[in-house]
Parts: sequence; C-alpha cells; structure tokens
Amino acid sequence: MRPDLFLHTLSTLRYGQTQSELSEELHNAVRRAIDTGKVAEITLKLKIKPEANGTQVFITDEIKSKIPQFAREQTILFPTPEGNLIREDPRQALIPGIRSVELERLEQFKTATA
Repeated sequence: MRPDLFLHTLSTLRYGQTQSELSEELHNAVRRAIDTGKVAEITLKLKIKPEANGTQVFITDEIKSKIPQFAREQTILFPTPEGNLIREDPRQALIPGIRSVELERLEQFKTATA
C-alpha cells in the first residue's frame, strides 16, 4: 500500500476539483470560526462502488460543511391597530425639538439623487 494513497486519490478525484473545493471550504471555515469564535465543521464522504467484475471502482465524493453564522440583529417594531408595523412607539409622547437623523439622511439622499 502507498503511504500517500489517500492524498494521491483525493488529488485525482474529479480531476482535482474535489481537492480545490475542500481547500476553499477549509479557508471559509477557518475564517468564519476565527471571526465568530464558533466551531466550524467540514465532512468529506467517499462512496466506493466496485464494478461487477472487480477491475474498476467508482468513487463519488460529497462535501458538507457547517460554517458558523454571525448573530443577526433584531429590529423592534410596533404594531398599529390596522396590523401595520412602524418604528416609533405610538404610545410615546413626542418631545419638542427632537428630530430624526434617519429622516434627515433620507431627505438629503433624495435631494442629492434628484
């Protein structure tokens, strides 16, 4: 048996495409594990099917990965009696002199693109 049988075979699967895909998955998994502080996982599954007369084998590969995701932020919205959603709490009293920076930016953007 060759001591490098696995690595040699891996490099020949689908003319090297399997090895390239594994390298890309490994790169993505390492980066995301570092960025999120969570565990990443990559699984390579090989199915080896012998031909009827035993002179050939067919190898099919399957690559699966579990890449950790970043936590997604929540948005707080308030339902209206009509069933719509709005950002401002309708029960909150307005404070005179306070303005919404978000609305100002939107108006500036509309003016700049017009």
